[in-house]
Amino acid sequence: MEQALKQRLIGAVILISLAVIFVPMLIGGKPGDNEVVSIDIPELPKELESRIIALPEQTMEPLAKVSLSKGQPVKITSPSIAKPPLSNAVEGISAWVVQVGSFSDKKNAKGLSDQLKKAGFTAFVEQSAGKKGEIYRVRVGPELSEKQAGLIKLKLQQEQKLAKALVVQYP
Repeated sequence: MEQALKQRLIGAVILISLAVIFVPMLIGGKPGDNEVVSIDIPELPKELESRIIALPEQTMEPLAKVSLSKGQPVKITSPSIAKPPLSNAVEGISAWVVQVGSFSDKKNAKGLSDQLKKAGFTAFVEQSAGKKGEIYRVRVGPELSEKQAGLIKLKLQQEQKLAKALVVQYP
């Protein structure tokens, strides 16, 4: 390319970029005053009812010490198997469920569970090993209070005609 053509192209690019930058400033309106926006943030409730439980504190120990030296192989000293983390037991937390049936056939348990779900209960099937094979227990809940689980048991006995429902601690 000729030198004059290169200079014209560079000049055109510079003029176009300046136009892109300054033309919107000239055409646009004046920027408004800085408006102050205030937001009212409500205070925290004094008694916050929450089901969130704080996790116990845990301590970590190193598994091994590794030393590196130039020209030397990597040395690993005092390797150890990690011990379970120390934790403080959380006391007083228990859940309760209403057991409404126990089946050896998964289809029967699933059918009863679906029927209870359609009726508005929080039903689930729990599988466990028994003496004669797998057992499928249909349970409703869990609830944090035994009293609430008892009320659900009465409701199941009256509405769903499940006379042998019983309240058990879960898990």
